[in-house]
Formats: sequence, structure tokens, C-alpha cells
Amino acid sequence: MMSRKCTLLCLVFICGALCLLLLCDNYCPDELRFSAESGFYEEPFELKLSAPFGAKIYYTLDGSVPDENAFLYTTPILIEDATSQPNVHSMRTDTSPIFSSESCEYRLPDYPIDKCTIVRAACRDADGNFGEAKTESYFVGYDEKAGYRNMNVMSVVTDPGNLFDYDTGIYVLGRKYDTELDENGQPLWENANSYNHGSAWERPADILIFNTERETVLKQSCGVRIQGGGSRTYLPKSLNFYARETYSSAARFYVDLFGTEYMADTVTLSAGGQDAFIKFRDMLVSTLTQNRAFCTMSFEPYVMFLDGEYWGVYWLTERYNDTYLGYYYGVDADNVIMMKNNKLTRESEEDWAVYGSMSNYLQDTDFTDEENYKSVEYIIDLRSYIDYYATEIYIGSCVDWPGTNEAFWRVRKPSENGAESMYGDGRWRWMLFDVNSGSLREAVVEKDVLALTMERSPAFRNLCQSDAFKEQFTVTLMDLANETFSVENTEPVIEEWLALMRAPMEVHLRRFYGEEGLYHFDEEVEDIRTFIKSRRPYAAQHLKENFGLEGALASLEI
Repeated sequence: MMSRKCTLLCLVFICGALCLLLLCDNYCPDELRFSAESGFYEEPFELKLSAPFGAKIYYTLDGSVPDENAFLYTTPILIEDATSQPNVHSMRTDTSPIFSSESCEYRLPDYPIDKCTIVRAACRDADGNFGEAKTESYFVGYDEKAGYRNMNVMSVVTDPGNLFDYDTGIYVLGRKYDTELDENGQPLWENANSYNHGSAWERPADILIFNTERETVLKQSCGVRIQGGGSRTYLPKSLNFYARETYSSAARFYVDLFGTEYMADTVTLSAGGQDAFIKFRDMLVSTLTQNRAFCTMSFEPYVMFLDGEYWGVYWLTERYNDTYLGYYYGVDADNVIMMKNNKLTRESEEDWAVYGSMSNYLQDTDFTDEENYKSVEYIIDLRSYIDYYATEIYIGSCVDWPGTNEAFWRVRKPSENGAESMYGDGRWRWMLFDVNSGSLREAVVEKDVLALTMERSPAFRNLCQSDAFKEQFTVTLMDLANETFSVENTEPVIEEWLALMRAPMEVHLRRFYGEEGLYHFDEEVEDIRTFIKSRRPYAAQHLKENFGLEGALASLEI
């Protein structure tokens, strides 16, 4: 029998071995480790970093990629509420020409804006080689802060030079804007760095998303670009994020960001474009028309932090592309033709010919002939076309539509016997987006957008020669007036949105426009309500005048 002394010695030996293993786990990892994950914390804490044996750890707190000039890690890093730290990027005035205009609207914050602590760290081996950087974001003391309730939070981290470098930064005006002036010595907005498009102006970034319960739902390296048209010189700007295997192992964002189980490869963080004071018109129209026969986007509310600084309120939206159409319409993503703003999303002479055939047919065919009009259903989904055009016309889109802010799609090669889906029939269908510039405003409530559309669009004007088309269009537009955009239908959506967004928008508007920003918010909400209350009789009168209808409005109960 083993003696008690021997047993104790064995136990001591085993405990010693366990302690040695624990020490190795803490101090001799096979990769760089953080003692705390990204997240929301109520109390300050010390963050410990550990590296493989023989490696040194370098870290940064400003979003830059660690190199030999970064901090050398020797002691734990204190993580606390970083709001008291000086404002950095938010104090820049080279992000928009509006800062230098006589009627300047943007304001630099005269108080410490909310901040989080971002830690980027990398190991350097004995040969001086740096490993891959790891990035974490820490929010301390946010439970009682205003403007975050029921909002998702996104932290975007990238080397500051990717955004603000004079020559290559995508978020600033840049050298060309400052030096290449017009004949009057004035800069051109289209010369701004932020106006550049394409892969050459995509930058690497790390994004981290927390849901409303403050759970981490996405942490991924990806590409980022500026998104939009004329709004590219606004502040803040909309951003596109691209999942690519060149940045991480994933070619998608493999998380359900919109509650539809759609795993997107590209998403947009929309700043609202021309609807900057309330960021509501796009979301409102898409929500009200989501059961119509055209594409609409999903919208999720976000607060975004850029390299650790509060950067405002946004909607995260889907982006129309082949992947979107493949998921929602059950078609082969590689078999899609999509036109957006008079450009093919994939350049192809064959696809241009398909589009040209449709365009010429709609413009040149005599649709007063009943058989010709029936044949149009083989070319386009007529319900999609009428729903889309009636919606745009009723809400008063007349600034940059039709012509721009218009998109439509079809499959390239129609499927046989419905093998692909009901949408694989080769007919063109329409897509709603970017209705924020001129619509749902009191200034256009009396505007005859129907006449304007007939003037601007040869295809629409030609279709309006058909009595059958005019009848279908009239019924659809009046259904929008009586039901979809009625006060009874829209007011609950407006109230629900106000309950969610008023507090976050107060923080946002103060950050970018100063204390008077909230006045614009209330003004814009009232503008939408006035349009909705007043639009119906004008839209009916425009139908009567342009389509040669007789009689007067009457109520019919079915």
C-alpha cells in the first residue's frame, strides 16, 4: 500500500504540473491574445495582452496598424470610458466643402463626443517580422448614455490614413480639390477624393457589430468605400462594406443582419443623403410599399463609431446586386442583368443589346393597338413597372428621377419550364431606392410629376397612349393615395419611428449641426406629414388632366 507521505508527494507533483500548464496557457500562447473580448462594460478594467514565447507585442489606440513606432506592450492597458479624451477626427474641416461655404451648416463639436477604446495589436518575432494585427473595441459606461436605446452599434476601425490622407484618403476633399480650380478660381466638388469610385478607392477596415442586446453579432475584416452620388461631399457620408476573401476567410457577411436570413456580400451604412436631418424618407417609402411588385430594401437602425469616435446615426441597408437578387428571387446570381442609373452593373455588349431591345420596344411600339399592348407583358413585368412608376410619381420624385435613381433587372437567359423560379422568365422588373432628394416634401405637394415623367421618359409617355395602361395606372395610383400613403396608414409608422429615433437623432444632430439641429428635425417631420395630408387631391387632378379623364372623386366602399 502506498504511504500517506508518498501520496502527498504525488499530489504536490500533480498540482505543480497543473500550475505549470496554467502558467504556459497564460504566458506562452501560440497566438496573440486579449484578456477581454470586445463589448460593453460598466466598469473600467485592465486589458492584458499575451504573445507567443520570444515575441514582443506592439499596439495602437488610434486605429493605425501596429509597427515598430507603435506602443511596446509592457504593462496592462487601462480600459475606461474614453469620452474625456480629446476629439480628433471630428474636428477636421476637410471632410466637406460645406465647412468653407458662406452658409455653413456643419458645426465642430464644442464638447467631448462619445468615444470607445480601440486596441489594435500585433506580435513582432525575433527576426523583426510583424504578424497579423488583431482589433478590439471597448465601450465603457454606456448604460445610461442618451441616444443608444434599441439601436445597433457598429465600430469601424481602419488606419486613419485610409480615410484622411491628403492624397489617398477616401473621406476628405484632398489635394486635387484644393489645386485643380475652375476658370473662376473655385474648386470643383467632383474633384474631391470622396467623389472617386471603384476598387482603387476601396480601403481595408475591421467592422464590429453589436445588436440591441449588446451581443457581438459580427466581427470581420472587409473593404470600405464611400457610397452615393451628390451626397459624397456631405458629412457624415454613407459607406459600402464589401466582404471579400482577400480581407478574411469569408466572401459573405455570414450573419442575419436584416432578419430575413439573407447573407449579404455587400451592405450599405446609409447616412440619409439629402434627407440628412431625419433620415426617414427612404425607410418610410420602402416600408409602406414592401408588398408591391418591385424590389425594396430592409432597414436596420445603427449608431456608428469611426476609429473610436462617435460618428452618428445610420440605416444599415441591403445593396442591390446579383447576390441580393439571387437570394430574394431565387434566380442564378450569375444569370442576372441589372441596369442602375443608366449603367450595367456588369459590362457586356450582349447585355447592352438586351437592354436596348427593351428600351426601343417601349419607346417605338404603337401601344394604341390592343395586341401590341398585350405583347408588352412578354418584355416587362407590367405590374412591377406600374407599381414603381405610380409610387415615384405619387410621392413627388422630380429632382433626379426619372433617368437617375432608377434601376431594373431581369435574368439574362430565361429558364425553361419554370426550372429557376417564377422570376426567371426574362422580363424586366423594377427596384426602388434613393427617394430622399425631392419626395414627400410640402414644396412638391402640388407638383404635376405625372406630366413631368411623361416629358422626361419616352417609354412612359408612349405607354400612356394605351387606354388599358392609363386605366391600370390610375387604379394603382389612387390605391396608393387612398390606402398606402393615407394618414391612417402612415401615422402609426411615423409614430413608431419617432419613438425609436428621436433620442438618437438628438445626439446626432447636436454632433454635426449644433444645438439648433433638432429644430430641423421637427421641421422635416412636419414637412412629411403635411405632404401626406395634402397630396391626394392634387394627384387625382393630375390624372384627370393628363389622361383626359372625366368626372370627380367619389368614395366607394367595397
